[in-house]
Amino acid sequence: MKSLTTDIAIMGSGLAGLTAAVKAAEAGAKVAVFEKRPFQGGGVSNTPMMTLVVRDEQEYKDKAFKVHMEYTNYSADAAMVRSWIDNSSHIPEFINRLGIDFLHVLKFDLDTLGRLPGYGGGFPNGMHIGDYYLLKPQGKGHGAAVICKRMADTVTKLGGDVRFSCPVTGLVREGDKVTGLVATEKDGDELHVNAKAVIIASGGFSDNPQMIKKYTGFTYTNNNCDDGGDVLFNTLPGARLTGDGQQAVWAIGGAQGSMGINGHNLVPGPGIIGNTPWVMKNQMRIIQEQPYLWVNQRGERFIDEDISNNHMAMGTCIASQPGRCAYIIVDEATVRRMEQVGLDHIYFIFPAEKLSDVRGQFEYLINVVGNKHAFMADTLEELCAQTGISLEGLEKTLKAYNDYCDAGYDAQFAKNPAFLRPVREPKFYALRCFCGGYQALGGIRVNGNCEVVDADYEPIKGLYAAGDCAAGNIWGDPPTGGIGVSTISFAHGFISARKAVEHAKAL
Repeated sequence: MKSLTTDIAIMGSGLAGLTAAVKAAEAGAKVAVFEKRPFQGGGVSNTPMMTLVVRDEQEYKDKAFKVHMEYTNYSADAAMVRSWIDNSSHIPEFINRLGIDFLHVLKFDLDTLGRLPGYGGGFPNGMHIGDYYLLKPQGKGHGAAVICKRMADTVTKLGGDVRFSCPVTGLVREGDKVTGLVATEKDGDELHVNAKAVIIASGGFSDNPQMIKKYTGFTYTNNNCDDGGDVLFNTLPGARLTGDGQQAVWAIGGAQGSMGINGHNLVPGPGIIGNTPWVMKNQMRIIQEQPYLWVNQRGERFIDEDISNNHMAMGTCIASQPGRCAYIIVDEATVRRMEQVGLDHIYFIFPAEKLSDVRGQFEYLINVVGNKHAFMADTLEELCAQTGISLEGLEKTLKAYNDYCDAGYDAQFAKNPAFLRPVREPKFYALRCFCGGYQALGGIRVNGNCEVVDADYEPIKGLYAAGDCAAGNIWGDPPTGGIGVSTISFAHGFISARKAVEHAKAL
């Protein structure tokens, strides 16, 4: 057994943990960071392409707070929301001090907050509460990966101790306070860390099927959704997000916080996307953004399909359908239109204006790589046999839907007539979508100071949590269209570091 003494011990080297480490080290604290993987970076550290900043002007902060709280139907923890929003204005200066410039900055007038799609598209209007700072990428990596690397180097330069391949296995609590943690070093030796304060920034739990089933109800098997699986994630390979931080906190009396699956719907299986949904192998990912016919396993419509490119809404809708899956169906005429005329919804991450050889792409998915969630058929009977969609239900739906298309009015869901495309002309194409997204988040309940609280909402002295492991209650309980975002991780890093340093200095 080995031992180590430090002022502040931090579990996790993602955006939240490393932000806290840098800020604490700059404040003069002795810092030690423990990461289970052999490299720095959180579960989605290579995904964020931008961060959100609410200006340090009271009217902007007040408007952002109200928009967010209304988005969650006031089920979010108001103190957590307020502290996140109030601290987000420090993000640009912090990133610049790391020697990193922004690729671009998009600023918005006060009256646009809550009225435009969040993050430039793909997200609800309720998530549009500030300005967007696009992170500068390096090579094939998005900007947050570069920031994590720069922060880890900065902590080391400031005298901090960053230990990779050193998983935390438990926390040490003495009476009403946490006094350290236990970790396992590369050589397998147990390491006892004595610390005045501990910050948990271990991310979500998307690699733990048991936790996913127990706390969200979803069944996760693999990214093909085999064996009854109904959820998949787009975190990078090797994320190892197994809920270690949550379980360590619960084991010493920390309260369970809001937990849920965040993100958007995805088509599973090989041949569509790479390690993340932003690495496309063809144009199939673009089709599910389009406002065409969506049905469930019963063959019934369930939404105004104009929301197809609102990822939070689609994830929520699909979660309530039979089998927690849904299908977008188009016919040959709509395929021809997407190839010759163009697309109706263009998502900035997939900026194609037209598709090419859709039939060839479906044939490749089905016949070459064996994707079990892409379908192509000459008849509706054949399509339903392949997918398991109720033929009776689909025929009934199509009779009504095609009449709406002919009339130019959707009497069921009032969809924009411009997007009413009938499904009549063979061939028929379908993609089966499941819920998914960035990860399963939440689990640790904290207050507005990022202090971990117990079942009575009393802070556990010396214990803090930051980032996705503690972000659940920011989105409500259960999370309402919640998502792990860099702005929360940065802000939590600022707050937890400040409070942990104050606590350590007071001892």
